[in-house]
Amino acid sequence: MAPRVERLEPNEHDLVRPLLLELYEYEQPFFSEHPQLSHAELEQTIQRIPTSFNGENLILAVRAPQGLAGFCWCVLFDPGTGLEGEVAELYVAEGHRREGVGRALLDAAIKLFEERAVTLGYVWTRPENDAAVKLYQEAGFTPNRQLVLTWYPDSSTN
Repeated sequence: MAPRVERLEPNEHDLVRPLLLELYEYEQPFFSEHPQLSHAELEQTIQRIPTSFNGENLILAVRAPQGLAGFCWCVLFDPGTGLEGEVAELYVAEGHRREGVGRALLDAAIKLFEERAVTLGYVWTRPENDAAVKLYQEAGFTPNRQLVLTWYPDSSTN
């Protein structure tokens, strides 16, 4: 017989805290490039598990005489464990590549992350996108040991 799954009520969310703390303590040594937090610091990050959270979309851009030379779409949100920042999209128009537009946009995104005290920043790209990988690594982003898997709804069922 399969285990019965239930949705916890908001007033029960704190039941997760001991397991969440155990998970954080177990996982953090695998990511030595991130600050290693003490038990007390980890407890502080999970004081309460919010029932919802809001995010913020910020778009940085470099203007060109005919529109934009490029843009960097940043997403900021706090799921309850500290403000996270994502470079959701970074694109430079073909006619403006190799002019420093991408680096200027990425530097501005990192500055934004620093000003807002982001605790974790990330960017996604394809490994074969050599120019993007080089740009992100030069700006201080590093590959991590996590395997990121994605799920997409089956389009045949929609």
